[in-house]
Amino acid sequence: MLEKDELDYIATFMLKTGERLVLEAANDDHATIVDVKIIKQTERTYRVAGIINVATGFVDDIPETIDQELMKLKLTPKKKVIMDDHHPNTIKWFDSGWMMKEIRFKKDGKTPDSIHYRMGYRLYNYLNEQSRQKEEELEQEFTRWKAEVNMVKEPKTIDFSPQRKRGFSNCQNNLYELCLLELSELKTMPYIPNTWSMNKIFKYLDFLLAFLQIGLEKKEFDWKEIGASYYKEIGGSKEFDPYKDEFIEQLETIAQCPAAILGMTSLGKITPVYFSGPLSGQFSTFQYGPVHALTDLAISEEKYKTSAAVFWLVENRAILTRIAAETNFLKETNSLILCVDGHLRSAHKQFIGQVLANSSIEQVIIWSDYDSAGLQIAREIYETVSEHYESTIKWINHDQTVITNWTEYQKDLDHFLKNNRMEQEQVLGGAVDWKRWIQ
Repeated sequence: MLEKDELDYIATFMLKTGERLVLEAANDDHATIVDVKIIKQTERTYRVAGIINVATGFVDDIPETIDQELMKLKLTPKKKVIMDDHHPNTIKWFDSGWMMKEIRFKKDGKTPDSIHYRMGYRLYNYLNEQSRQKEEELEQEFTRWKAEVNMVKEPKTIDFSPQRKRGFSNCQNNLYELCLLELSELKTMPYIPNTWSMNKIFKYLDFLLAFLQIGLEKKEFDWKEIGASYYKEIGGSKEFDPYKDEFIEQLETIAQCPAAILGMTSLGKITPVYFSGPLSGQFSTFQYGPVHALTDLAISEEKYKTSAAVFWLVENRAILTRIAAETNFLKETNSLILCVDGHLRSAHKQFIGQVLANSSIEQVIIWSDYDSAGLQIAREIYETVSEHYESTIKWINHDQTVITNWTEYQKDLDHFLKNNRMEQEQVLGGAVDWKRWIQ
């Protein structure tokens, strides 16, 4: 016979509104297959809506491994699949309790209307146990990682620059903040993308710790040394390779400076930041005129500010060059324009943060492509701006209207994207339009 837990499982995931289960009277304690009737009853009618065939003649244990062909079906408690009743796998999986068979009848209560296979209670328990074990392993791994973080000490033998000290201090503070979290809270951290799997998050945590350890021990080091020094095994130098760009981007965001400042060599690249308008720092000053470029290294050494009141943040370089080329437009509107060049990098975030923190900006205008990538960029820009600025923020919509609320812009663009895609350049307009957006 079936246990109450198994009947509860069937009732929870397989019954429709107004249905209940009834065990067939013909079932006995030694049956290898049990039939469970699905009854649909109202004040006027009583009919058999379907029947669930459940195998019981197997040893109900939790094996260490499971048939990978079965796992490829990606069964869930709600998922229905059509199988060949006579296929060896179907017979094997049903007889072993991995699947149940659901037969739905027409209104006569006899004629089959549909036949599907569903996740068996045994498979449901197996996957739950696997999930529980994985959770325990992650808890243990997180505890180990926290212990290693607390053992990191800053050496006194290396003379670091003030900027490098600040960068590593930011990294350490971030790690200490992570140590205060529960496992379930990891995906809520702003510097950990919520699209990352738990395995990737833990690889990232190892990377942060590995970078901090080697960065505090050596004045200079290259990419391969980070994994090699941390894992201390053959192949360790390649452990972080699949995520190199993403992990460095996140690291530079929390450190608030390029990885090169922290001692990492051999990256072989400098991130340019393109802008136009008035900008001044400790070592450089720019006036209204052509498009200029800063490097991530220069930004990390500076505390830039602007005399502009309007701060444009655009996705594409073509928009930047077109607006900058419009005679006296930036000067007449007291504007500074920054291009994120299709991807908001840590250098852009630092630039935006400096300008907003050190200037008297009256409004920020965000303008990106009208596609899913553009919406993501708009979101990232908005999140960055919101960390430093609480006044007027505008978004340029696909119909050249101005929206001043992120939720409204997101909802409007989501609706637009169901049937459309559009680049910024398609609604470029001219100086008259741009001035209207500022007003």
